[in-house]
Amino acid sequence: MGLETTVETAAKEGLDSVLNNGLSFSEKASLSLKMVLMGMGTVFAVLFIIWLSLTIFRLVMDAAAKKKKPSPAVPAEPVPETAAPADDGGALVAAITAAITAYREERGEPAPSSFRVVSFERRGASPWKKKQR
Repeated sequence: MGLETTVETAAKEGLDSVLNNGLSFSEKASLSLKMVLMGMGTVFAVLFIIWLSLTIFRLVMDAAAKKKKPSPAVPAEPVPETAAPADDGGALVAAITAAITAYREERGEPAPSSFRVVSFERRGASPWKKKQR
């Protein structure tokens, strides 16, 4: 019980000393404002120091990257892309039509009475043909 009464007394005296310390409301408000500004000023000062150190670090790393810039090598001849000839379109359409028909038959769907592939076009580059960096 001795510890509990000591804690209660200390808490009550702490609260009383804050509330009844002889300062007026305006003095308490000005002290509170000073504390808030000091705390916020400290936080923003630390943030500014962090920003400044990151900026300096970036500049140092950019300078180091420029120093290590590799000498221009002799460019290799580009490999020509192998594309299907333009006149081979009929064979490709026939192959696509046969594949679609086989797929539909495999799923158990009835064979369509009139099914025809009219045209096809490529959209974008295949991920397999993209150049490696």
